[in-house]
Amino acid sequence: MLGGKGCVATPVELRRVSPKSSVPVAGFTGRAPDNPQNEPFLKWLSLLANTSDAQAPKLFSTSYGEDESSVSLAYASRLNAEFIKAGARGISLLFASGDSGANCKGTSLEPNWPAASPYVTAVGGTTGGPEEAVGLSSGGFSNRYPRPSWQQDAVAEYLANSTSPLPSASFNRTGRGFPDVAAQATSFMVVSNLIPLPVDGTSCASPTAAGVFSLLNDIRLQKGKPTLGFLNPFLYQVSTRQRQLPILRLRPNAHPTMP
Repeated sequence: MLGGKGCVATPVELRRVSPKSSVPVAGFTGRAPDNPQNEPFLKWLSLLANTSDAQAPKLFSTSYGEDESSVSLAYASRLNAEFIKAGARGISLLFASGDSGANCKGTSLEPNWPAASPYVTAVGGTTGGPEEAVGLSSGGFSNRYPRPSWQQDAVAEYLANSTSPLPSASFNRTGRGFPDVAAQATSFMVVSNLIPLPVDGTSCASPTAAGVFSLLNDIRLQKGKPTLGFLNPFLYQVSTRQRQLPILRLRPNAHPTMP
């Protein structure tokens, strides 16, 4: 897991799903080489690329991001190459979709990065029960990357059946849509400096989803199967087949099954 001072909830939520596990938390200092305001994702990915398969974690949840337009195309392409390499090694990369809603910038809606990358799994936020989308949760369409084949049907259905008018002039209707999945993102109770407090955000949702996928990986490994790796084709296939993702409806003490 990648977390930091802005992500007080991050180390907690995997424990909620798998309380007996030891959850490593990694921190990286510095800034992106193309923009001093952005995060040092390549520093982490370079370390991962140089870590053996035996030692590399099989799943990461990351609670950082920035505007897609703030990242140069060259640097984004370099990061995408590392995302692809990780997925091919059986490593799943989950990113919080962001807490800026539609992220309005003037007359346009700005997608978040790396959530808008076609090679990671973006996790949005829900609230309440029965669950519904929470307003803080970011989502939208990439201005750089076309819609991947694995989400064509799901996005087309969403656009055709939206219950409210969409500002079509403000976003790229043919771009990669995000988030891919969502989990609870409000009223997570944590203890910080011995003080209990509720926290909200997709920084809670992403590690919660990551905990569920880690359990599925455990089941597969126990059966002698490889870890899930890049999740999105599988997720959309399940969604198309069953119209819901039952894996994200699990509660911490549930016992998932995995083919």
